[in-house]
Amino acid sequence: MLGFARMGPQEGRAAMSETRFPGHFPRPFAFRSFRRFPGGFPGRPPFVAGLFVLILAPGGALALAETAPLSDCDRLAGFRALPRLPDAPGVYAIRYPDAAVAACEEARRASPGDPFLSVLLARARVAAKPEDSSVLELLDTATEALPALVAAEIGRLYETGRAGLPTGDRQARGFYRQACDLAPEPLSRPGCTRLGVMMIEGRGGPTDLETGFRLLGALCGEGWGAACTQLAFQTDLRGIGDFDTLPERIAALFEAGCAAGDLLGCSQLGFRLELGDGVAHDPARAQALYRDACDGGEPQGCSYLGEIYRSGLGVPPDMVEATRLFAMGCDGNDPYACVTLGDILSDGRGVPVDLPRALSVLEHACWLGDPEGCDKADDLR
Repeated sequence: MLGFARMGPQEGRAAMSETRFPGHFPRPFAFRSFRRFPGGFPGRPPFVAGLFVLILAPGGALALAETAPLSDCDRLAGFRALPRLPDAPGVYAIRYPDAAVAACEEARRASPGDPFLSVLLARARVAAKPEDSSVLELLDTATEALPALVAAEIGRLYETGRAGLPTGDRQARGFYRQACDLAPEPLSRPGCTRLGVMMIEGRGGPTDLETGFRLLGALCGEGWGAACTQLAFQTDLRGIGDFDTLPERIAALFEAGCAAGDLLGCSQLGFRLELGDGVAHDPARAQALYRDACDGGEPQGCSYLGEIYRSGLGVPPDMVEATRLFAMGCDGNDPYACVTLGDILSDGRGVPVDLPRALSVLEHACWLGDPEGCDKADDLR
């Protein structure tokens, strides 16, 4: 069994209020560094890497010895980059958590021997209710079959303070390392990516720029899109290499991430195409990338597309559509979208004034760690 440090629901919510979700950055800036999470629970949780049977199936899917047929669970909660079955659908982020929970519970009842469904159900439950500690037991049931994936998921729970766990960089980094130690297994890639980021940022342990960048570079070279995207962010933040070619190199990394299927990379590439930063100015392609990312569940794509409609960049201004898109971005925990939506609703810019909803989304931005959201929420109270 896995060992977990637990907190009560109230403590869990308090810890989460200190969390900025990784990968979400305000539009006016190319990058905002990840927020350093609080110290967390002492001790490194034990992890049992048990016996598993795993092969790489055609199309990059991961075939277990006992695998359930394709289901709505895959469509609503599947990992887009790590499909459970060949050509199975998946989502960048779960957009309909309640429906995903119901679908995954049904699929798991029909095929109780498929451990991957336990992981997908855990993913759905934490999306529906971030403090739900039952996800830990679900992940525990998949430990022997999917040790790398389970370790990465637990690392993410510690990094973001979910499932009743305290936020803890040290614990998160420990679990990411355990996942990465199982490389070159394909399911080790998410954990290796997060480990590389934490090494570069010096979170949860010593700073190790050389190893962190080498790890992300190797994963990107293998075609793991999320690593290319994170490598672009870290290169941008630290100005690595020739400054004169920095914009082109960053854009190329986002292009590689997007081409490999990472939708955050697509959103960021679109932003650079919109600005002509490191690539030729191409607002039409930028808009198409934003739409594809948003349709796939990546919230920044929705936020950037909302800005297109708010500003009338290449399209007729449409505040109703902009408001809808900013709401989707805010629902996906993009603080910029929440702050912008709050401004629109509080001022009645092209839509009716809705102060209660404006306050709600600004408070959500504050909960995500955005100081502007906190200030604006205070002004509305």
